[in-house]
Amino acid sequence: MLKYEFPLNERVRKFLRIEEIFNKIDLQLQIKNKFDDYVCFNLYFSTMATASRTDLKVELIQEIEKQRLLLLKKNKTKKNILAHNELRKIKLGLEKSKIKTGFNFGGDKFLHELKTRAVSPSGIVMTDFPELQYWLGTTSQKDRKNYFINKMIEYMPIKIAIKVLMGILRDNTQFEVLQSKIETVQYKLNSSFKNDLVIISLPEKSKYYPNISANKYAVNIHFARAIPVSPFKLVKFKLGIASF
Repeated sequence: MLKYEFPLNERVRKFLRIEEIFNKIDLQLQIKNKFDDYVCFNLYFSTMATASRTDLKVELIQEIEKQRLLLLKKNKTKKNILAHNELRKIKLGLEKSKIKTGFNFGGDKFLHELKTRAVSPSGIVMTDFPELQYWLGTTSQKDRKNYFINKMIEYMPIKIAIKVLMGILRDNTQFEVLQSKIETVQYKLNSSFKNDLVIISLPEKSKYYPNISANKYAVNIHFARAIPVSPFKLVKFKLGIASF
């Protein structure tokens, strides 16, 4: 099944974007053969721009504390006790973290120059930057990977908090099996709930993908055709609404 996620508020949209950045850099660093240094530098700069924001840290601490208090109201099973302790540990990690906001390179001229070039029309080009060419040519792949791993260490409290919170949110999803004979579908939301995320699942062999929009009262889905098909055929899908 292919899952399509659509945030219903800016906070969850922010969490999803940062989660994707972390996932992308993890995928690069897990490559056993030659990984892409240029991609890693750009992802690192994206991390600095998004995950270092003070308001993000505050939001994460507040949501972690909210989830911790909710667990305290539940039965004291072994699973809930472990989950509570994990949330408490994550909150402490966030509170102790000292992430410098914005693009703070601490006098690292190499990184500062790379960032300047990354936002230029031509991007990071090795032939225009001999120091980068030297670094790539004289540093082993293992050392270069360790370089990026070390750069990401200070963001680990943010990464862990977002991973756990998005896991909780996805676990809270209530799914319905639906079908439609028309391209555009409207699903009414319960406006008395604070809805956070829409998840739509379609079979991998489906000839359609969903374009999603939403407001407080409804989710609007337009099933676009990946391959021209005429006329529109019945589409079966799962729709889930998740809330913290």
